[in-house]
Formats: sequence, structure tokens, C-alpha cells
Amino acid sequence: MNTPVVSPDDKVRLRRELRRRRKALTRDERRRAETALVRHAMRLVRRNKRIGAYLAAGSELDLAPLIRRARRLGAVVHLPAIPRQGRRLWFTRVGDDASRWRLHPRFGIREYDGPRCRAERLDVLLIPLLGVDRDGFRLGQGGGFYDATLAFRRRRALVRRPLLIGIAFDCQCVEQVPRDPWDVALDGVLTPSGLRRF
Repeated sequence: MNTPVVSPDDKVRLRRELRRRRKALTRDERRRAETALVRHAMRLVRRNKRIGAYLAAGSELDLAPLIRRARRLGAVVHLPAIPRQGRRLWFTRVGDDASRWRLHPRFGIREYDGPRCRAERLDVLLIPLLGVDRDGFRLGQGGGFYDATLAFRRRRALVRRPLLIGIAFDCQCVEQVPRDPWDVALDGVLTPSGLRRF
């Protein structure tokens, strides 16, 4: 398949529009979306399953209720840890010690200081995004962290672990997002409407 040439302006415009849509959601719509997401995500959560998640930034769909539920059910939850150098994320196992939470010095996001692993060791990876299209390609924030983290999936096409699941409000689903040669398609997307596999 030939990858279309993408203008940087296309991505900028689409990111702006999708952020606008996400920010326009009311507090009640967000709460209902979080509740529905937890219900649909239970198909992915099992005891001892290693799940990579994230803590919401800005107007992202909040996974905190899902993380709490998954941990209560015995899943092992990991959160991203941004490296000091490079863009390939580590994933840190979340524990109960509240004193181990830290703010990343550059990005100001909360990280848990615990045992780390790479994405390849996870069973399921829940990935934040701005947009997702009908073929499972995602449009991220533009930092390149998930592109670098998931590069191993491009090199080893038959690798199916972890299961890559995008997390989105329904308003973030679009017909097509601009694609780059290094993009890795998701295995599915989880929205308040349900889990859709690609």
C-alpha cells in the first residue's frame, strides 16, 4: 500500500478540530463516557493480566475509574514513564505506596516510581489519542512517544502483543487521519459506544 504524502498543515488542522470537539464535551457527558468505558473494557481486564494505561492530561478521556476497577479485579496496571533521553516509553507497575508518585520534571505529568518494563511485556496497552480512523490508524499529540515505543511492531509484523487499544470519545472517530510511514495501526478502539476491533 502506498502511503499518501501528508502535509504538516493537515495534521495541525485536524488536531485543532479534534481538540475542540473533545473540549466541548460537558462534565456529565464525560462522566457517562467514563462509566460506559469501564463497562466495555471489562472484556480486556483479567486477573494477573498486565495492562498499560495512562493518566489523562487536558481533555483526554479519564481512565482513573478503569484503573481502579482493573486493580480491584487483580490486573497488574502499568503507567507510562517518560525517559530522560529518547522517546521510547517505559511502563511502571502501579502499587499502593502513595509516596512513590512523582511529577515528571519536564512535562509535569504524574508518574509512579516502581518496577519498569517495556511495552512488549504488556498484554494490553490502552493508548491515548486525538483521532482514530476506520482502519485503526491514530493521530496522537505529535510528541512521537508512542510511535517510538511501538516501532517494534513494524519490525516484527507477526507480533500481536501487546494488544493495542486506542481510547477515545466517540467524537474522536473520523473517516481517515493523515498517515506517516512509521505509523502502527491499532488492534482496536475503545469508546463509550463499545470495543471495536480492526
